[in-house]
Amino acid sequence: MHSIRRIFSVGAAALMLGAGLVAGSSSAAQAAPADCTGGAKGFTDIPDSLSGTGVAGAGALSISTPPAVASYAMQTGNVGGTSMGWGVLSTSASIWGPTARGQVWMDVTNDNKKSWIQCGPFAVFSAGTRITTPAYPTSSSASRAFRVCAQVDSLGTSSGITCTPWW
Repeated sequence: MHSIRRIFSVGAAALMLGAGLVAGSSSAAQAAPADCTGGAKGFTDIPDSLSGTGVAGAGALSISTPPAVASYAMQTGNVGGTSMGWGVLSTSASIWGPTARGQVWMDVTNDNKKSWIQCGPFAVFSAGTRITTPAYPTSSSASRAFRVCAQVDSLGTSSGITCTPWW
């Protein structure tokens, strides 16, 4: 009887330790737009109309019922004399249902992707709309990287979350 208890105790301890390691390795903190607007955490607010050079790829998102199509990308450019990166989401002017919502956010790491700051999500609800995340300074340091993630959803239908590669 003691050996069965010991096996269960060791097994439970291993399970708890494993769960703690998995929980501890979840690097992305849940964030709100206010966590990175107004100069918070080194981010700079930019106008939704700001365009830069596309880097790290881009993507398209769609759901069929109700229909919604959007595109997302990571861009870099000069913001107030500093080289910065940001995310952008553009909704389709012709394929956008009345209940659709598009979201975009940017993840920034300063420790080679061990952890990151999530800036957003920022949401848009109307057709033909462009929205950007706040911008963050680029760096020649190999430990700093960016990625942009996006999602489109409506009435329980979701495109799923899609991200650019880290850049």
